[in-house]
Formats: sequence, structure tokens, C-alpha cells
Amino acid sequence: MRPLKEEKVMASKSCSLVLGMIIGLSLCMPLQPVLAQEPFYKGKSLRFLVNFPAGGATDVVARLTARYLPKHIAGNPTVAVQNMSGGGGNIGANYVYEIAKPDGLTVGVFSGGYLPQILGSSGVRFDLNNMPIIAGVGETSVVYIRADTGVRAASDILKPLKPIVIGGFTRESNKDLALRMALDLLAVPYRYVTGYAGEADLRLATQRGEINYTSEGLTGYTMGGALLAREGIAFPIYQDGLAGPDGNIVRDPRIDLPTFREFFRTVKGADPSGPLGEAFKISAAVRSLGRFFVAPPKTPVTAVEILRRGFRDTFDDSEFKTESERVLGFQLVAFVGDDAQKVNAAVFRSATGPVRDALKKMTAE
Repeated sequence: MRPLKEEKVMASKSCSLVLGMIIGLSLCMPLQPVLAQEPFYKGKSLRFLVNFPAGGATDVVARLTARYLPKHIAGNPTVAVQNMSGGGGNIGANYVYEIAKPDGLTVGVFSGGYLPQILGSSGVRFDLNNMPIIAGVGETSVVYIRADTGVRAASDILKPLKPIVIGGFTRESNKDLALRMALDLLAVPYRYVTGYAGEADLRLATQRGEINYTSEGLTGYTMGGALLAREGIAFPIYQDGLAGPDGNIVRDPRIDLPTFREFFRTVKGADPSGPLGEAFKISAAVRSLGRFFVAPPKTPVTAVEILRRGFRDTFDDSEFKTESERVLGFQLVAFVGDDAQKVNAAVFRSATGPVRDALKKMTAE
């Protein structure tokens, strides 16, 4: 029989051994449930800052996306939409670029911006090459003219019953330049009125007869311009189109209208040419990223990637697609992440010296 003291010593050693094994096993076991970080966006609010007024096409796309994005981002953040319009979209774009914190909680939702930057406009302080592009949606622009001009067929544009009055945003905006380039290429005289805040304002100006020739992105046209057409106030005559893989302008299949090149060929029997003809192609390239989502410069890469995954999943969401069809009347054509960055780079590559010179000359007239 062992002495009691020896048994106590052995028991103590056994307890130490067991305790050591338990500690060792616990160190080997995954600690993720204990140490796992909460999702970056949990309990946070994401702000969409739209550079055009509420109710416009860019605003509608922003609010539609904002309703479905939270469920596709870990942490389910709330998304609030804020409008900061003015300067043809430059005021909101400048704010996101210069003032918004690069904390992953602000996303700019923009339309326009490319041509003002390419032309070095005085109101531009942003640089789209220095802002992480999260996603973009492409859509053509629909050009329409008041019915009382008598323009129904392509050839009618050469002899309208009333002088043509263009309505636009700013001298450097893609809308204004595309409308003016088209008529200059066709050698059709016109009067030019600019300074309208958004597409809804242009629509009202058309209804009132202040202007009789303007355009809307496919979203805006479907929601508003098409109503003017159904009421017999206006008539759609062509679309700007989208840039195809080879850089040439192709039809946006979501609306049955000829591209400007097809319209021009019907009128003139040849394609648009010269620096102005090349410059017009930028309009279609810009339309390929007609409305886009960007982050302020220096936003953390991790936040940008989380947002890109969330947008990709949102655009693939069957419920989002159904709602898009209901609200817009068509499905969005989306570019996300690297694909959006490539489209962005292609727009700037297309702005060659002669093209830039032709556009600058137009903005000065």
C-alpha cells in the first residue's frame, strides 16, 4: 500500500497533465467564433450621392439599386439617397471627389462628367481616373423633337416647319454636345438654350414649347419622353447608340430606333466623317457607362471590393430584375468592377487630339 503523500503527488501530476492537454487542445481549435470580426458594414449607413435632381433618371436608378443592395452586403447596411445637383452634374461630382470622406460610406451616383473632364471645363475639379469605379449601367440616349416641327422621317430634319431650338444642361455636357454635333454634321441651323437642371426640366420645357429638340437617357425617356410621344407632343427620331466591341456605334436593342449614323446615312447617303464625326463616337462610348457608381479617392480597397461584390449580386438578383422591368420598362445592362474600369479607360482613349479640339471649338461657340 502506497503512502498517502505519494498518492497526492501523483494525483497532482495527473491533474496538471490533463489541464495541459485541455489548454493545448483549445489552442489548436479554431477561434473564429470568438475572434471573428463583425462585417465592415454592420450597423452602418451607406450614402448614395446623386449629381442630378430627385425624380430624374439617374435618381431613379440610384433609388432602385438602393432598395436591393443592402441584402447583398454582409452586415446589411441601410442606404440613404441624397441629391446634389447643379452645374450639369459637376457640383455633386466635385463634392464626392474633394469633400466626401474616403471611408467606404459614400458612393457617388453620376451621369455625365466625361466630356467636361476631357475638355478641361472650368467647373470640373474631379478626376474620374482617380475615383474607384464600382459599377455602371449602359443605356442609349433617345433624341426627340416636337411634333409641330413636322419632322417625322429622317429627311424632314432638313426642312422643319419651325426653327429648331435645342435644350440642354451645360455647354460641355455630353447631352448638349451630342445634340449640337448631330445638327452641325447634318448642316441644319438651330438655336441653342442651355442651363436646365435635369431631364424633367427639359421635358417641361418641351411641353411648354420653349425648346423643341432634346434628348433623354433610355431610363428618362421611358418614364417621361415616351409619354410626350404617346400624347402626340413629341416624336422620337434616333438614338445615340452604344459603343460596340470594335469601338463602332451599335443600336441599343432595348428601343427600336436607328442610331444617329443610320439616321445620317438616310439623309446624306454617307456616314458622318471628319473630326466632328469621330467626336460623335465619344457620345456612344460615354453612353456605355451612362450612369455609374464611384467611390471617393483613397477609399480602402477592401470596402471597394465589398461594394463591387454587392452590386454584382444585386444586378443578378431576380427580384431586382423584375422590379427594374416594372419601374424602367427594361433590364439594365451593367458593368461591374474591372469591366467598368475598362469601359472608363476606353472613353478617355477615344478622346484624341483632333477630337478634343473639335469639341473645344464647339463649346466656345
